[in-house]
Amino acid sequence: MSPARALAAAALVATVTGCPQETPEVEVNTYVGRSFERNDPELAQQAATKVLAALAEEFEARTPEAPAALETVTTHPPRTVDELEELVSAVRRGPLDELAGPARRIAAADASLWPELRVRLLAERKAPKGDYRSLLSAIGGDVPNKYGYFKLAWKRAHGYDVRLSQDWFEDLLTLPRSKVSPGLIPVYRDCVLETALLRAASKVGAGDPAQVDDVVDALLDAAYLHRGTFRDEVGRALVAVGDPAIPALVVASLSPSNRKRDQDKPEVKRAKYAEHVLDKMDRLHPARATEAVRTSPRLLARVLESYAVRRPGEAASVLLGFADDRSVEVRAAARAAFDAYVSGPAPKSAGRTVRLLGGGTGRALAYLNYRDRARIALREQLGADAPDLLEPECEVVREDGKLDTQCEQQPARHTKAYFEWLDARRLKAQREAVDAALASTDPAAAAESLDRLIAQGELAEPVRVATFFADYAAQLRAPEPARSAALYRKASMLLRGHDEGQAQALHAEALVVEASLEDLPRTGRIMLIDRALEVRDDAELRADRAALASAPAFEAPAVDRLRLWAGAGLVGAVLLACGLLGAPLRRRLDL
Repeated sequence: MSPARALAAAALVATVTGCPQETPEVEVNTYVGRSFERNDPELAQQAATKVLAALAEEFEARTPEAPAALETVTTHPPRTVDELEELVSAVRRGPLDELAGPARRIAAADASLWPELRVRLLAERKAPKGDYRSLLSAIGGDVPNKYGYFKLAWKRAHGYDVRLSQDWFEDLLTLPRSKVSPGLIPVYRDCVLETALLRAASKVGAGDPAQVDDVVDALLDAAYLHRGTFRDEVGRALVAVGDPAIPALVVASLSPSNRKRDQDKPEVKRAKYAEHVLDKMDRLHPARATEAVRTSPRLLARVLESYAVRRPGEAASVLLGFADDRSVEVRAAARAAFDAYVSGPAPKSAGRTVRLLGGGTGRALAYLNYRDRARIALREQLGADAPDLLEPECEVVREDGKLDTQCEQQPARHTKAYFEWLDARRLKAQREAVDAALASTDPAAAAESLDRLIAQGELAEPVRVATFFADYAAQLRAPEPARSAALYRKASMLLRGHDEGQAQALHAEALVVEASLEDLPRTGRIMLIDRALEVRDDAELRADRAALASAPAFEAPAVDRLRLWAGAGLVGAVLLACGLLGAPLRRRLDL
């Protein structure tokens, strides 16, 4: 018997049989090994060593590790603008040895302070970029040059032994003060504040879906602030936001110009940087991005919606894969995004110069645009699912060089026909599932099957299913009134938009059944009956309501209260007399 069970048994015996004469002791002898080894001292010592080693391993496994420096819990994060201002002032003017506390509190700022955090994050710097580079070199901070290249990262990738910081915030806080020259102290304070704000931004973006898009936009702007000084740390802040940042990054990666002469413009560089961050997160390809957020339908729908803006060619087949998803929200987002691929003006196709046989040159298609990728993916899907819907292939550009408008609109027609075919197939499957559920002789099993269909977000025949739930609720009204009321409510919800009068009647019936439940206070019964009378005027209900209103308030009998207090006093007296309330039991364990 384990020590805990023995202790519990001793306490139970003491309570039932009376007070023991002395404090009970529990002696447990534990031995591991074969029986003939007990009398052999050497073998017994070896067995005891094994037991102690096993206990030590178990103790180490259960002992929590000391928290790392990065996981230190920050107390009292700022929640008001005044608290944030006070902490910012402490970082800018306080003693250098005391910057860690205010900086960590800023990094853990509440999401409600994001507007103020954003303003400070994007504030202009007065010190030259060279001063920041000089200071950050002490921690291995990689600052891009005027061409946008990172020298330290290049050296590390090519085998050079250089220090490269992967966390500017912590490295700055632990930087020895002797490495900061007096002239760079203001720059040091500004770097600590900026990295704290970057960490706060990533925390807000990861935890607040309503502000994640604005956080991503602000971080992308901060990447090129002050000629890109903090871009390396900004990239880590964007990665720290995680998958919620994917939709905003996809939209931001849409370049405003593909012309060669515009590639050095800030807005074009910003789009390229957003694409680079997606690649760094391994979310650049649509298949990887959608797979990463597959368990979150709302986030998945937002990612699919972002492809309607960016329209990468690789997303065409991915969108078709979600066109018949079980989630209504995901399915609608996928279809709307794919419609954006096949509707509207045709995109321009990029060309390239090719060398012909004989020494001449010509022009050829450089790559397929998103409309071509959607057309190919759609023809493959129709060929696999519904080949009868396929139209004969055609050429958009006729022999005379003019566009064939009918051929140009073929992908849109194919899309509409395919989506209608998917809806018809899903409707047929739902009707078959409803027929199979209602054909069951067990109403409880039928209700469970119908509940699974309802959980998918759609139902083929809601009126028919509501009728079944109403009939089943009537059967359970006497034996299981609580379940009956729930079924009445479910039937009422299914009839909304189809038969409002019957829906109101079933809702009133649910209220009446709930008012008849046991252990319900009189005020609760009156409230439910009043609500039912608002829906259905019934003489019997009014009579029940009047009877409840005129009945005296319920009071517990005095004898029950006396018995309760007497029982509590008896138990307390027994425990006090046995010493079980103050003195712990002793136990001795021999291994």
